[in-house]
Amino acid sequence: MVFRINAITAALFSVSAGLVFQPHPAQAADNSVKVPANLRAGVFDERCYSDVPPATPTEYNNTTPVEVSADKLNATRNGKAIYEGGVEVNQGNKYFSSDYTELDQVSRNVLATGNILYRDGQVTLKSNDQLTSNLDTKESQIDHATYQLHGSPARGQAEKIHLDNEKKTVTLNKARFTTCPVGQESWWLSASEVNVNQEEVFGEAWNATLWLKSVPVFYTPYITFPVKDERKSGLLYPTFTSSSSNGFDVSTPYYWNIAPNYDMTLTPRMMSDRGTMEQVEFRYMPEPTHSGTIYTEYMADDRKTDSEDLNPRWLANIRHNSSFSSGDLRWNLDYTRVDANDYDYFNDFHPPVGVLVDNQLMQSTSVGYYQRDWNLKTEVRDYQILLPNTPAPHQLLPQVTYNQYHTDDKYSASLNTEIANFGNNSERYKAYTGQRLHAEPAISVPIVQAPGYSLEAEGKMMATHYQQDIPDDMSTYYSQYLGMDGLDTSVSRVLPEVRVHGGMSFDRSTSFNEQPFTQTLEPEIQYLYIPYRNQDNIGLYDTTNMQSDYYNLFSDRRFAGLDRISDANRVSYGTTTRLFDSENTERMRFTIGQAYDLVAPQVTLLPDDEQQTNSRSLLSLRADTHPTDDWYTHTGIEYNTQTKKVSSGNGAVEYQQQAYTAQLNYRYVSKENYVVSASDDRTDISQLGGVMKFPINRDWQLIGAHYRDTDTGKSIDNLIGLRYDSCCWAVNFTFERNNAPDNTTLTAEPETSYGLQFEFKGLGSVGNGPQYNLNTRLLPYSRPFNLND
Repeated sequence: MVFRINAITAALFSVSAGLVFQPHPAQAADNSVKVPANLRAGVFDERCYSDVPPATPTEYNNTTPVEVSADKLNATRNGKAIYEGGVEVNQGNKYFSSDYTELDQVSRNVLATGNILYRDGQVTLKSNDQLTSNLDTKESQIDHATYQLHGSPARGQAEKIHLDNEKKTVTLNKARFTTCPVGQESWWLSASEVNVNQEEVFGEAWNATLWLKSVPVFYTPYITFPVKDERKSGLLYPTFTSSSSNGFDVSTPYYWNIAPNYDMTLTPRMMSDRGTMEQVEFRYMPEPTHSGTIYTEYMADDRKTDSEDLNPRWLANIRHNSSFSSGDLRWNLDYTRVDANDYDYFNDFHPPVGVLVDNQLMQSTSVGYYQRDWNLKTEVRDYQILLPNTPAPHQLLPQVTYNQYHTDDKYSASLNTEIANFGNNSERYKAYTGQRLHAEPAISVPIVQAPGYSLEAEGKMMATHYQQDIPDDMSTYYSQYLGMDGLDTSVSRVLPEVRVHGGMSFDRSTSFNEQPFTQTLEPEIQYLYIPYRNQDNIGLYDTTNMQSDYYNLFSDRRFAGLDRISDANRVSYGTTTRLFDSENTERMRFTIGQAYDLVAPQVTLLPDDEQQTNSRSLLSLRADTHPTDDWYTHTGIEYNTQTKKVSSGNGAVEYQQQAYTAQLNYRYVSKENYVVSASDDRTDISQLGGVMKFPINRDWQLIGAHYRDTDTGKSIDNLIGLRYDSCCWAVNFTFERNNAPDNTTLTAEPETSYGLQFEFKGLGSVGNGPQYNLNTRLLPYSRPFNLND
């Protein structure tokens, strides 16, 4: 009898395996099916689904005993065993009950009727009708059943559920599925028949209809869906936006699952004001250590372009990563390019690939070999400038670096070397080119090393040789505007460096508002010496000014790159104090520092730049506070003590509590802080911004962002969004208008865009627009707080 009842429960358990609905795997971003966040166990909204039972692992096997109880048991002469009244069967966490259960030992048929309930760690089945099963054929059928998945809001019902355990198939007739709570069925999916073969990758459904309340909104006579973690070719959800630059913009992607390690997405994109674009993304992974993506965009005819020379418009992007020898040898490729004169491509189409920095697109490939104590790397790099009449940066053709390190208790040593060949293919701005050989051995010795204080001395020898090619017809941009008319064909430069750095750390117990705190005081000081060498005869290949801040005070470089190594006879000093509460949460950090030049540095980035006359560097201050769990503040200032003016500054105040977020931020950069490539009509940057996320009530949420140029009074970027989020569906509306500031070098025009996005939880989303978050198109939301929580 134990075996027979166990067979019934085993059959019922198999029914549940065919009822797990999963999203279309083509929506996944990798090789595995991604379950929507709102359907993951423990993630869905508990305010809506507090009655959903949690998912639990299997707690039984073939040897787990079966407990059977009933009010009445009869055994008839024709071989029937009849259980009546309160029939209950338990095996581990598997449970079955009914009012009446009958087993025919001759035909091996099982019949159960009335208040049928089956529950295990994965699913609950209920029926007030009947269950029939045969223990020999291993076929079962439940009439008028409902099901509820555990750990998920997914539930539904079917007029008949037929299970063939021998063939491992499940058939549901007149099935229905939703993720909405009971009594709140805003949407549901129905099908006349659903077939699932548990040995196949995909199931089938006929006459599938999506209903909103009692209104059918989508119908398909036939559809397949995954029952395993496999991907499938097919149409993905369409996206649409509307903007002042492109008009109504619709994308309808088709996903092609070529092989388990190859796939392709083909996306026709139709823009009412411009025309049709084809987007193709091909992903490949022939081996786990080799993977990449090839992405292209092509528009044969852009109706809105001012120049026929720009048609067709296109973009190509290739990203590849390979590793060999257990990861010691690595190859990387990152290539993005558009048509040579298509300066507005990123402004017009906002492609999802490529990194645009300072109006430059980078094409780079590198190969490196990495060991614990040394590494060797070679890189080739080029740039595409997306600004007209602008000189191109120098190319790396190639650069080879070798670095070696050694550390023990008494000293640490390093050797950094480089060989670089710099080219330039600018036709309008004829530029100098050259080769650079650099070697930099260094040794560091701890003079004092103890808890609470340290003193360390470091010595370097920086040897560099340049072999430069200066054309007779070099552009006046380099010879006059940048002052590079005194370059030499061969230059050698040898500079020693001595640096001594020391620091201490103190702490004390204190209190504030009767709350205990621990306060630290961490002073540090550094002396740096590098002799002067005139370097005006060396071209600028990859060197520019470094951003001035507290951490830069204790660096040994004023310039990023090797073309300029500044002389230094400088003492840097600063201190940091922190405040920790009783739970070791950092509530405050204040940092102040400055450097004093015993001899003013003479090396300048450009030959005609004015030499520094102020013996003191910018005074750097930074303060971060976290006074309560909800509030954060940040202030950062670089102050010129000679001119009594702020050189740069930024600040932010943020309140964050659960679904609430509000931040007010400001940033300022004086025009003197621009890099060398800035134009003569540059102005100060002074921008004020604010973002917020505000839940109006349980279902409605408002977001907004606003950034303004305080000098001109003009808006830079504005975003507002509204979201309605019920238990089983959501809708987002977003509106954004951005306007590049007057001092930008971009040719972008003001743009207005809006989007509407519907989400049926458990099915995915339809429609797209500006993303529903606090990021705007020009300025992302960030939290500039540097505290240890």
